[in-house]
Amino acid sequence: MFGLRKSRKNDIKAVDAHELINKNLSNLEFVILDVRSPDEYSVAHIDRAENIDYNSQIFKSELNKRDRNKKYLVYCRSGHRSSNAVKIMIELGFTDIHNLSGGIRKWKGEGLPLI
Repeated sequence: MFGLRKSRKNDIKAVDAHELINKNLSNLEFVILDVRSPDEYSVAHIDRAENIDYNSQIFKSELNKRDRNKKYLVYCRSGHRSSNAVKIMIELGFTDIHNLSGGIRKWKGEGLPLI
């Protein structure tokens, strides 16, 4: 199938990501990571998401400050930046990472909540 991005092992569908968030509401070891720009984040984001700009020069150093043993859900606008962020996180030794396939656009398209 032409034009379709190959599914990666860390990818998770929007409805499954929503379920993952709900299952981890009280889990302090679960982090929602928005890798869009601060401007994109300020318009709308998933509740409790932390923002680290993928295109920032300090992106990798900000990741290095994070606990590699926590569970992460990573997203961006369409899934491209977050997919690249997940690759970097794996290189840095993070192990429990989920990439929101289709990004916040897919999340919004499924009618899931944003703040």
